[in-house]
Amino acid sequence: MEALLDKKLPPEVAIGESWEVVDLEDEESVVAAGPGKGKKLGELVQSWGDDLLGRAGLIQGRFPLLIKFRDAKEALSIQVHPDEATARRLGGRVRVKHEAWYVIDARPEAFIYRGLREGVNADELRRAVDEDCVVSVLNRIPARKGHCYTLPSGTVHALGGGVTVAEVQTPSEVTYRLYDWNRVDAATGRRRELHIEEALACVSYGQSLPEEPPQHTASVWTSVTS
Repeated sequence: MEALLDKKLPPEVAIGESWEVVDLEDEESVVAAGPGKGKKLGELVQSWGDDLLGRAGLIQGRFPLLIKFRDAKEALSIQVHPDEATARRLGGRVRVKHEAWYVIDARPEAFIYRGLREGVNADELRRAVDEDCVVSVLNRIPARKGHCYTLPSGTVHALGGGVTVAEVQTPSEVTYRLYDWNRVDAATGRRRELHIEEALACVSYGQSLPEEPPQHTASVWTSVTS
């Protein structure tokens, strides 16, 4: 993050995620400079309305995007996010979560897991979970710098090691872990909590998730590939 994004990080502390824009119950962006200095994002939404949002609607009264940078030194947990049905059933802070990864940088051998292999059904996924081989039923695809990968709710996914992404998502932080490489939490000495039943209840089967090619946009002042 220091080299690619010019962020000053604390020494000897592992930092893998930076929240850039957020409007959640316990975390909210605050204006750092300018006429709105000190105001929270929610206040701007209320006072500026469509001048800030354009045609985008609020999500449960909140700014509709949560934007992060993520730097995965090693593969992250295999997970899935709540779908519409789960969000309606549970309510509260359980909101539907769609996201997309724009790859800022990736090692030559870097990859992501994105969706189930063609034909994998609920019984096969359950068996893979029980046998500790979830990765065997997932699509493993190269993480290509400059490409964007959409991850609708219900998509089983994970970032592989050596990938730095901008993650753009809906304002929800509910994540259900299917598998975490049997890693042990240094703080507790135990394996991190999994949420197998919740995750399996959200999985979408038979998804079509083609790779999105880079799109080039140019203007008078700048040129952006996304």
